[in-house]
Amino acid sequence: MNNGKFLEVCLNEGCFKQLTNNISMASNLGAKRFELCSNLHLDGLTPSVKAIDCAVKNLTNNAELVVMIRPKVGSFIVSTECHQVMQKQIAMAANAGAHGVVFGAVKHGELDLEVTRSLVATAKQHGLKVTFHRAFDTLTNPLCALNELISLGVDRILTAGTPWQSGQSAVDGLNQLNTYLAHSANQIEIVMGGGVTLENAEAIWRLIKNHSANAAVHVHSCVHNENGVINAEAINKLLSKD
Repeated sequence: MNNGKFLEVCLNEGCFKQLTNNISMASNLGAKRFELCSNLHLDGLTPSVKAIDCAVKNLTNNAELVVMIRPKVGSFIVSTECHQVMQKQIAMAANAGAHGVVFGAVKHGELDLEVTRSLVATAKQHGLKVTFHRAFDTLTNPLCALNELISLGVDRILTAGTPWQSGQSAVDGLNQLNTYLAHSANQIEIVMGGGVTLENAEAIWRLIKNHSANAAVHVHSCVHNENGVINAEAINKLLSKD
């Protein structure tokens, strides 16, 4: 039972047997959404079709799968060539059964409106929900970008409320996350992730509850052991009653 808590778990493609076990276990325990990536040590790249298919087939309890669309390592600037690859990867994810996609496009500290609009349109054509990932935390005017993403039909934003690669966690960004929740007024889901631990998650859940917010908590390392196996006790603790 998740007690109204919406937990999103980030998973690395890795070994398919482990992926199968992780998805099955975590969705049975109440995790409601999974973000699938490859190469998480590189901040996450697009996973393979086989991994997406494997993940989708092992979801239970109406859990959803969203897929990272990020063809290359480095900045969040999307070139013409990269844009074309991302369009194809969005279609690939949809055809493999994903429920949504995760991407971001920025340039010079601002939202790349042209690329984002195009990618959102492609995702919607394939019936996919859209998450704008932590490229959002590189923007110089996130509240302006928040308005633009809502206007473009983006469904979710993944953010820590702290600058990208600052070493700060979502708990350090609570004041900014509070601002995003108030500003967005439930027009878009705020997915709060980055440095979430079993110890500090309660402060984030409390913020969401106080706003009766359309929001989720996004975790990775705190629910995996050193071998990449989901820790059932950690999931249970995150979803336990207040």
